[in-house]
Amino acid sequence: MADVRAGEVDPVLVAEFGALELWTATVVVVRAAARAGRERLGRLSGSFHAAERIRERGGRLLDVAYPTFERQTGLDPTVPPTALERDAREVVVTGALASTHPVDDVRLAVLAEVGVPLGALHAAATTGPWRLTATHGEPYRDGTPTTAGDLVVADAVGPVAPVVGDPPRRLAAGPKVREVVLYAVRVPGVASWEVSEAVWRAANYLAGT
Repeated sequence: MADVRAGEVDPVLVAEFGALELWTATVVVVRAAARAGRERLGRLSGSFHAAERIRERGGRLLDVAYPTFERQTGLDPTVPPTALERDAREVVVTGALASTHPVDDVRLAVLAEVGVPLGALHAAATTGPWRLTATHGEPYRDGTPTTAGDLVVADAVGPVAPVVGDPPRRLAAGPKVREVVLYAVRVPGVASWEVSEAVWRAANYLAGT
């Protein structure tokens, strides 16, 4: 069973944006996850009528609370900030949730099931515990620059991913990564249990449990 943990959140962010939470789980991806992921997306494409659901949400599978949070942070929610959202929008064109690799397949499946976006980091490139904070201009662990005030997921050393957006490529969980750190941010308007369950569900999918 997946061990889902709550991370630390900078009190300054809570004061500005409300009751934010960070949920994480570290999981080893089993070989069977690739086939299971393809089959799961195939079932979801038919059973959830994903294209219609995206249209109903104005082009997104996301829970509506996430675009609201993006506006608070100064982002334009009409422009998908992550590869996951861009892949989800392809459903409108293709009518199917396209499979790429086990980690992204699970993230897309969970997005379709519960509307919660997940991030995925290469476990070997990050060191827990993880937390939500704002940068002072220090770079991500791979050297990618940040701007002071950027909202990030950080580990024990420094920033590893933006709160909204994709992690730097060298820190992200790609198709050949076998140990993954899954994370999700709970924003105001989304129940805490929904976000922790989304991480738990994704971790168990990847672990084959």
